[in-house]
Parts: sequence; C-alpha cells; structure tokens
Amino acid sequence: MIYVLHHVAALVLAGLAAGYLRRARWTGLRPWLAVALWQAIALTIVVSAVSGLLALGLMPLRRGIVPGLLAFATTPPDPLRTLAITAGLALAAGLAGQQLWCAIRVARQRARHRNLLALLAEARDGALFLDHPLPVAYCVPGRTAEIVLSTGARALLTDGELAAVLAHEHTHLRERHDLALAPFTALARLFPRCHGVSADIHLLLEMRADDRAARRHGRDTVAAALEKFRAHGAAAAPPGTLGAAAATTYRIDRLRRPPTTGPRVLPAFVTATVLTVLATPLSLLLTPF
Repeated sequence: MIYVLHHVAALVLAGLAAGYLRRARWTGLRPWLAVALWQAIALTIVVSAVSGLLALGLMPLRRGIVPGLLAFATTPPDPLRTLAITAGLALAAGLAGQQLWCAIRVARQRARHRNLLALLAEARDGALFLDHPLPVAYCVPGRTAEIVLSTGARALLTDGELAAVLAHEHTHLRERHDLALAPFTALARLFPRCHGVSADIHLLLEMRADDRAARRHGRDTVAAALEKFRAHGAAAAPPGTLGAAAATTYRIDRLRRPPTTGPRVLPAFVTATVLTVLATPLSLLLTPF
C-alpha cells in the first residue's frame, strides 16, 4: 500500500507545483526553464495517475508495475484488481490516443495550409509573403518549416523590425516550440480546465522567442514591432501554426521595462523539487513492491 501512497503523494505534489508555477512571477525571466518544469509536472501527473492505478491492482504480486503486468496474465483473475488495472491501462490508452489524434489533426492542418501557401504566397527575403492588408506573421513548423508574413506586415515594419520578427519566428522553428506546446494542447482538449495552462505555456514560448530576437536586434526593436502589430489589428495565426502577435500587451511591457534582477535560489529549489517528485513514480515502475 505504501507504493500506492507514493504515487498519490507525487500526484498531489505535482498539482501543488502546477498551482505555484501559474502564480510565480519569475517565470517571465526564465521562460524556457518554466516550460521545462511544466513538462516535468505534466509527466509526473500522468505517470502518477496511471501507475497508481496499476500499483493498486498489482500489489499482491510484489514485482513492481512493469514486471507485475507481465505476470498478471498468468495469475487467477480478481475482480477488484482487474478493475484497477483496466482503469490504469484505459487512462494510459486514452491519453496516448488523444495525443496521437491531435498530432494527426495538426499535421493535416499544416499540410492543407502549405498547399494554400504554394498557390498564394511569394517567397522573398527569407519568408513567404501573402498579399493581405492586415499585419500577419507566423511560422508553420515541421520538416518543411516556413515563415509567413503578409504584405501588410512588410509595409508596416522597418527593416530592423522585420529582421527581429524573422528572428522571433526562426527561434520557434529552431527550438521546436510546437513540440513543447503540443502535449498541453492535447490535454486541454481532453480536460478543458487545462486550457489556461496551455495558454500560459504558449505565452512562455512567445517570451522565449522574444528574448532570442532581442539578443540580436535589441529589446526596443522587438517591442516596436509588437506595438505596430497591436495598433494595426494583427490577424490571428491559422490553426497549427505559431503566431508572433499573441498576448502583445504583456510582452511589450516586459520588453520595455525588463526587471533588473530576479530570484535565483527559488527557481533552483523548485526545479530540484519537481525533478525529485518526477523521479518517484518513474522509479516505482520497476521497483518491487
């Protein structure tokens, strides 16, 4: 029973860490660390929920979860144990199926969009340009990644601002921010209460891309480009893409008035705690009960 309680404790601690991370102010200083912590927390919650149910059903075998599952098929059936194991496997299959379905759906959206770009867009200046009066800037991730701008955006931005926007989108593509966001988008479809977390992570990824662009072109240049997008009503990015004009007001304030210092010990402590909590359910997958 102690192993089941370990999974429950890891689940509770991961939930507390998620609540803290949503309120923490230092995440804007270290967005990539915050994204990595969110991924560890999500993995902890999923593994703890699934393996906790499996451990409940496999306790009498005293072999650990993975060896216990292999031995379960040869043991006499027990209704309560079978129910717990079935629930755990069903939860795992449901989560995996949702991730797969969302991945296929996004891949199809991107394929259709690339077909439209091939017909409507013109390649120049390191991007594909669409004839559209509203300012638009986004990237289409994948093996054939593309950066898309509208003619309205090109007319609106100076050369320096255009270069900053391109650097922002290149960061999304180079660091594969779409893969970091994808699991949370799928979870938000399965559990609507996770939508706020997905939006938070999207904002963190945009801040990360802002920071990378600002290193090369300056914070004021990136902020000026965002201000122009906001003032001229930037169009939303198509589904399956990452747009540069998300949550512009907060990002502009962050770029214009960057904090001079931030906590160092607290992020390190939170990181160590989250990784320790994650290690608990993972280690119990093979540990004999």
